[in-house]
Amino acid sequence: METHYLGIDIGGTRIKLVVLNGAGDLLEQNDYPTHDSEFSGLAWKEKIIETIAQKTQEFAGGNLTKLRCGISAPGLADSSNSKILHMPERLQGIEGLDWSKELNRDIVVLNDGHSACLAEYESFYKSRGVQNMLVLTLGTGVGGGVIINGKLYQGAMQRAGHFGHTVVDHSGVKTMTNMVGSLEYAVGNFSIAERTNGKYQSVKELVKAHVEGHVLASFWWLSSIQKLATGLASLINSFSPELIVLGGGISSGAGNLLFKPLQEFMGLYEWSPDGKSIPIVEANYGGYAGAIGAALFVKSHKTTI
Repeated sequence: METHYLGIDIGGTRIKLVVLNGAGDLLEQNDYPTHDSEFSGLAWKEKIIETIAQKTQEFAGGNLTKLRCGISAPGLADSSNSKILHMPERLQGIEGLDWSKELNRDIVVLNDGHSACLAEYESFYKSRGVQNMLVLTLGTGVGGGVIINGKLYQGAMQRAGHFGHTVVDHSGVKTMTNMVGSLEYAVGNFSIAERTNGKYQSVKELVKAHVEGHVLASFWWLSSIQKLATGLASLINSFSPELIVLGGGISSGAGNLLFKPLQEFMGLYEWSPDGKSIPIVEANYGGYAGAIGAALFVKSHKTTI
């Protein structure tokens, strides 16, 4: 029986899953609400356990070794990629949860930004000879990942790629990591109501109002893009990547309403020796990058059970 690979991505609002075969072909993709709130308890966890059991039966006839599972989640993974060690404020019960021990089967865990980065690199850029690239995911928050010399770089404490927790405004609001004026606060969907004085409840609403010509909406939207540009220019100076990929729901939803003004702002801030700028492109996978990356990661990961 062929081994299949299940990737599950735990997002702020949706849990997404994919199943790949040994050749990496996509056999299934699906999603359902995360139901992460103070009232829902561990409902998200119970649903994931139920899903893993269901897909194991469906794709492997119940054979645990023939459906290998990777989980992509926010927070810091441990050094063995077996659990999330730190996840402040959200997903009650995920910190310290060793999925392999919980389910008595081999399951690997990867930070969601790292997972999205791996998916984009392995599927689209590795074959082109790219060796160094950055991925930023713009959604509920801002995550990301780093490819250095053709390999995913997780760093000490698996903290690499948390670009959302870099500073773009030294006098700005402090968020959960004690960083003031973070890129995540400037761009992420979670802070939109606060950033717009309660006028808009989502980036989607803000962008729609911008398109309709509402002056304040345009100011708030373009201000967030300006701060994104300063952050990206700083990352280019720090990592010297060959390209930057922007993924997540904000990137895919806004499209050129994001990328066009971003390029203009980059012209103000990017250091471009010999006139060479670093390409900034939209992610290919959209919302399923985390799940696909988790499946690809477990595909190359050695079993521990």
